[in-house]
Amino acid sequence: MSDAETELVFETILDAPPEKIWRALTIPEYRDRWLQKPDGVELDVVTANDSSLLTYRWQERRSGDENRIEESFVTIELTPNENGTTGFRLTHAPVFVPMAANNNEAAPVLMRAA
Repeated sequence: MSDAETELVFETILDAPPEKIWRALTIPEYRDRWLQKPDGVELDVVTANDSSLLTYRWQERRSGDENRIEESFVTIELTPNENGTTGFRLTHAPVFVPMAANNNEAAPVLMRAA
């Protein structure tokens, strides 16, 4: 499965200039209201290019297994339009860590010793 098959992409046009949207995404009080992240999710800024590109590391604790954290990246691209609106593209992509060849944790049990 390729990254393109597992990432979630959302695109729209917002009726505000990029600077205003940027503030909503980067000031924690505004960001938390606007993004409404679920309980158990931590966001950390990875990349920030003034008013155009923002990437968060999204870490989520899985319910039922507090020790297991799933990590992904949320990238937001803002493109100014001539009419004062902004193109908004959000990509949420999981991080895949290749499993070691000698790791049998996820492998199905084919045979058990007697």
